[in-house]
Amino acid sequence: MRTKAYLLLVMFIALTMSSCLKDDYLVDWEDAKPVIELPYTKHTTSSTVTAGKEVRFKLYVNYTIADWRNQHEDIVVGLDIDESKVGTSTLLPSSCYTLPTTMTILKQTQLAETELVINTTGLKQGTYALPVIIKSVPSGYTISGNFGMMLFKVVIK
Repeated sequence: MRTKAYLLLVMFIALTMSSCLKDDYLVDWEDAKPVIELPYTKHTTSSTVTAGKEVRFKLYVNYTIADWRNQHEDIVVGLDIDESKVGTSTLLPSSCYTLPTTMTILKQTQLAETELVINTTGLKQGTYALPVIIKSVPSGYTISGNFGMMLFKVVIK
């Protein structure tokens, strides 16, 4: 009798647990597009220097995909400055930095990297900001809603 009860209990559990396997998927992964992003853990990074010094930041762009080795084309990512994201800081004058208008993620890689060099010569004491955004990506890709902007701050002492 105990064996039959145990067998019935196991069958009941197996039947009830398999019912969730019939649910529809919440996300249609077949139509999902790779997401292009600025892969930083925070949306702001800063450096404090005295006027006249050079500040160097690493600028990264990557994309999310199940397997980057399946990527068979270069991805050209357009960059720009969004002045509305400066906040309480002063926008860094364009004469103080060189920002590439595009970065290219080479095929069969996942990350593009360059160096953002900021020259603080001629800047007065204060906090300056450079809000870099992803402006454009090729057709078939999506700009990240959460990681599409990075704020580089320089504090002049």
